[in-house]
Amino acid sequence: MDRISSLPDDLIVTQVVSFLSAKAAACLKCTSKKWWNLLTVLPSAVFAGSSSSAISTKASLKDFADELVSARHAIHRLRRFSLKLQSLDYAQYSTVNDCLRDAIKCGVLDLELDVNVQGDYSLPCEIFTCKSVVKMKLGSGFVIDILPSNALLPALKTLLLDSVRFNDTSGCAFTRLLSACPVLEELVIDGFNCERWNWSHTVCSQTLRRLTMRRAYTEEEDYEGYVFKRISFDTPSLAYLEYSDFIHDEFPVVNLDSLVEAKLHFNLMTYGNETDPTNLFKGLKNVHILRLDYVDTMLLFGDASETATVFENMSHIYMPTESPSCWVGLKRFVKKSPNLRTLTIEELHYDYSISVCECLEDYAFLLTCPIEILKITQFKGYIEEMVQLKRVLEKLQCLVLLEVHVKVSSDEEKLQILADLLMLPRASSKCKVEVKFG
Repeated sequence: MDRISSLPDDLIVTQVVSFLSAKAAACLKCTSKKWWNLLTVLPSAVFAGSSSSAISTKASLKDFADELVSARHAIHRLRRFSLKLQSLDYAQYSTVNDCLRDAIKCGVLDLELDVNVQGDYSLPCEIFTCKSVVKMKLGSGFVIDILPSNALLPALKTLLLDSVRFNDTSGCAFTRLLSACPVLEELVIDGFNCERWNWSHTVCSQTLRRLTMRRAYTEEEDYEGYVFKRISFDTPSLAYLEYSDFIHDEFPVVNLDSLVEAKLHFNLMTYGNETDPTNLFKGLKNVHILRLDYVDTMLLFGDASETATVFENMSHIYMPTESPSCWVGLKRFVKKSPNLRTLTIEELHYDYSISVCECLEDYAFLLTCPIEILKITQFKGYIEEMVQLKRVLEKLQCLVLLEVHVKVSSDEEKLQILADLLMLPRASSKCKVEVKFG
């Protein structure tokens, strides 16, 4: 027998088993009957509102907590722990935290806490020193203000935050949290209201590969009195960025050297004379796929893209459109993207009052454009759309595919639109037309 196996069971559990990964624990179980008995894995412990599963069918949170305590003495690895409550009152704080501590002692891998709390609830410090957790989701509505001095999540790769606030008056809890995650690969922040945070205004991580920051826009939202001065991204390994927010006045640091795909949604309600997105454009210089999900975002890029860097790697851009809005952003992006191959737009630019916007009067900027695939996602077959599409096709000399998504119901309309599209003259003899109805 090896030296470890000869140790007392309690010592093996606390000093060896609790630090093993699930994969290592599963392998070790097969080595001997002793290890099989010591290494018991529970797939999940879930409590949602007034229902629970995996541990018991008891309805109350207190019953669930008691069952988890009992289970902790029989199991030594918990793959998933999920606790969801529509509301959390003060009397339940200690019960929730006891559940979290017990899950952590079981070496939980996937931890989810989704509670609706508006009071002074604080997470237990053990949350930020858990050595086993690989994926963690925290929300919603509570505040993270203090992290322990020994905060460290050495295995955490995915962190999801939903409507969580950071309010550390003595430092930056958000920065400290990211620093405590040395192998973090994905960060998702839903309900991103950073103007209500007390933080450094910087997202900094050397390991992060995917970053999603989505603001929850509401018609009743009152942003008056809040300042959107700056935000920085020091994420040199980032490959994917999804960012939805009010536009900030400046972007002091934008380190996105590894960026492959970006999805941007800016609301210009806070746009002013001091707004300078120049650094943001420069930071996006290496992006391959760019999706602008809101017409305000396209207008912002249109206003400032003349001074932006050249997008050498840009191969695909998606641009939102609205018929009354000028397409100057498209014109400038095409000029700044020498390797652009795919262009996706929502609907063709036209205005009933004029034949075409002056900025695109002759579409000459498309003559040297290397676009090979043109996708139109909202096409109705109006005469004005056909006229605009004809002008585009007559200029795109490298086009090999025109993909048009049409929403019409009758077979007669479908046949007419298909016939009209196939009749349009094309500068490229290789261009094929693909029409998708639905």
